[in-house]
Amino acid sequence: MDTQCNATYLDFPMLGRRELVADFDGGDITTDGGALLLRKVEQLTAILRQFATCFTDHRNPDLVEHPLNDLVAQRVYALALGYEDLNDHDDLRRDPLLAAVVGKRDPKGTTRQRTRDRGKPLAGKSTLNRLELTPVGAGADSRYKKITCHTREVERLFVTLFLQAHTKPPEHIVLDLDATDDPIHGRQLGRFFHGYYKNYCYLPLYIFCGDHLLCARLRPFNIDVSVGVLKQLQQIIAQIREAWP
Repeated sequence: MDTQCNATYLDFPMLGRRELVADFDGGDITTDGGALLLRKVEQLTAILRQFATCFTDHRNPDLVEHPLNDLVAQRVYALALGYEDLNDHDDLRRDPLLAAVVGKRDPKGTTRQRTRDRGKPLAGKSTLNRLELTPVGAGADSRYKKITCHTREVERLFVTLFLQAHTKPPEHIVLDLDATDDPIHGRQLGRFFHGYYKNYCYLPLYIFCGDHLLCARLRPFNIDVSVGVLKQLQQIIAQIREAWP
């Protein structure tokens, strides 16, 4: 049966001298307003800008609409908001709030170069895939994936951010090491079954100092929990002593 709907607004009885109206023309609405707080944190700390320096972008800048800094910011902000999969960005690329937080001057995407991209201010999953899955040794001659990550610089960045968080060296620091299970739900490389956890897992190593993460290293589960610990500690302590001898 056909219904007669008022899509503009609904009138309600007056409340004293006040007019009550239900208006459904809300414009752009989001449930991710917390991203604005994350943007403010980035403005104060420059964590994402420092993270972006751990990559080298071999793409032709004349053909790039999404600079490296924007790709890093888009991926990290989305992760912080709970969007873990790259597939999520097929919808998120249309999100004007996320675009504004990333720093896009045109958060509606109305001035994109290609007609089919207009209305999509952010990068899609295919572009972000090139950020995350570029093989080691890729360069300007690679066909598609040309953004390389310098993992050693990423490892140093964790400690650098820890040092930046202190205006002066603390009287003492305690490094807390932890290895835990990371369940695997596919046939990823390095998967092994662990009898204690009764699952196929990885065995990542984490090193903390208080609330600060100094190391997060993915490892297979067919090793002893102490494998690689000494090397990581030596690198971390050496970097800390460079700043706090």
